[in-house]
Amino acid sequence: MLRLQRLHFFVVGWRRNGVNKGEDPNEPLMPDPGPPPDPDTDLIRRWQGGDRAAFEGLVRAWQGPVARFLARLTGSADQARDLTQDVFLRVYLSAGKYRDDGRFSAWLFRVAVNLARDAARRTSRRPVAALPETEPPSPGPSADGQFEDRERAAGVAAALAELSPPLREVVLLRHYEDMSFEEMARLLGTPASTLKSRFTVALRQLQERLTANGFAPEDCHDL
Repeated sequence: MLRLQRLHFFVVGWRRNGVNKGEDPNEPLMPDPGPPPDPDTDLIRRWQGGDRAAFEGLVRAWQGPVARFLARLTGSADQARDLTQDVFLRVYLSAGKYRDDGRFSAWLFRVAVNLARDAARRTSRRPVAALPETEPPSPGPSADGQFEDRERAAGVAAALAELSPPLREVVLLRHYEDMSFEEMARLLGTPASTLKSRFTVALRQLQERLTANGFAPEDCHDL
């Protein structure tokens, strides 16, 4: 829930100040220095060498983040659990195809995004976002304050659910997974400049929906 609250503040702050973590979406893209060393490299090499325990280590490390991402993307905890199993099955069967030319997490999330897109096409159903249950509640001085925090988080979740899938993807990857636009470009196969534009549109739409539902900028100043 803390993440959803911070996203509410983040949306308002972007529109008010025109910045996001020190970035201006209208500024020219800086040269990409390339990905840092992948902390999963040792496990990946052992897994590709036939070490089953190494693959189990990768699953333990990434099962939670992938499941949370898919729950937010699809709006269904049940579907997210099924898709998470499919993701790691696909990864396991692709051991020989993986090339260590970037971060394992980017490849993993690309598999997750593609499987979620396939599932959405099969069901042709617009996802409805659910509140993430894996994040701790925000500490508050009173029951009223905690209720307001949950109400605000629910408002953000509902607004996210109304975004189109391409806009929702870029918000989730940028805000929740803390990926740079260059990392997302490699993951999604979309130019970083396009993703920045989508992100700006997504935040504008989120702010419009939050405002329409009675959430004002001053509600978020202290989050």
